Amino acid sequence: MRRLALCVCVWLAASTAWASDLEAGIAAMNRKDYPKAFQLLAPLAREGNPAAQLRLGLLYYHGHGVRESDTESKLWFERAARQGNAEAQFQLANMYLYGLVDGGLGEDHDRQAALWYFAAGRQGHADAQYSLGILFLAGKGVVQNPQEAEKWIRRAADQGHADASAYLRGR
Repeated sequence: MRRLALCVCVWLAASTAWASDLEAGIAAMNRKDYPKAFQLLAPLAREGNPAAQLRLGLLYYHGHGVRESDTESKLWFERAARQGNAEAQFQLANMYLYGLVDGGLGEDHDRQAALWYFAAGRQGHADAQYSLGILFLAGKGVVQNPQEAEKWIRRAADQGHADASAYLRGR
């Protein structure tokens, strides 16, 4: 019983430190102190924190505080995406759609983009829902389906997504 209590105390202390460093890392990003953000977020990302992995991916994607790297940003987005982080899923889908990973554009990349947009869209990510709707309109990475397109675009519009709302008004 004592061993269990000790493990719980160690776990609580570690998760409190995780949250504290994550908040500090996000605050550093918000004030554009990218070297400090990287210093705080990188250890958390390596330990498996999906929120830190997302933000590390963003630092690499934009070249903030680190050398810009599509390879590194994909790696971190994918790690967070596989843990269910909707924003990371959306970012990873964008990288596939725009040919920023694994050798560029192509049908397989479009399918990968659609899969990640689906994952984020099912979690209520409005940008992913709208993007998925556009893929259904174009038949890119999915079978063209105007009804399915409207369903996803409407979901985004219901959350106040401006482009989705404009699309629905303009039909």
